[in-house]
Amino acid sequence: MELIAIAFGAIFVNNVILQQFYGLCPFLGVSTKKSSALSMGMAVTFVITFSTIISYAIYTYILKPNDITYLSTIVFILVIASFVQLVEMFIKRFSSSLYSALGVYLPLITTNCAVLGVAIDTTVNSSKIFGGNENPTLMMVTIYALGISLGYALVIFLFSAIREEMSAYPIKRNWQGIPIALITAFIMAMIFIGFGGIV
Repeated sequence: MELIAIAFGAIFVNNVILQQFYGLCPFLGVSTKKSSALSMGMAVTFVITFSTIISYAIYTYILKPNDITYLSTIVFILVIASFVQLVEMFIKRFSSSLYSALGVYLPLITTNCAVLGVAIDTTVNSSKIFGGNENPTLMMVTIYALGISLGYALVIFLFSAIREEMSAYPIKRNWQGIPIALITAFIMAMIFIGFGGIV
């Protein structure tokens, strides 16, 4: 039951975009089409989940026992950059059109604060995330990372679907683009806040 609560909280209650405001640059930049938003969501899901698992293992079994946790941010960034490079090579190899559509936002996953934030939250700030538990298990970390990344993918996909629908309606010139997108994101955030009452 605890793992279900962690997953639900990560996806809906503590959504990385709408509640923590991490990763807004690719969220606003790639969410104009459902296809590119879904691809970005899948890429971010892969990077967040696997880089968090590796970062947790390095932090727990190497950095913490040797009292060199001050290196954690640098190590996490190197792990994240490695996974982003793998995703970028894979997409470039198998779908050049998708690679072109994602453009500059694909390498920006490396600097996406959502990815680094999850790695730091599950290691350095674990007591805040896991209800006072300073030593979460690998399963808890994996479920949290997967939940956060699925929440990211869900929100970016829903947001892109809404933006595609809005493009068919006449919107005043001053409200087009980022202004109406931010208002839409605000309304989505209010809806997601309601999930906090369930947990």
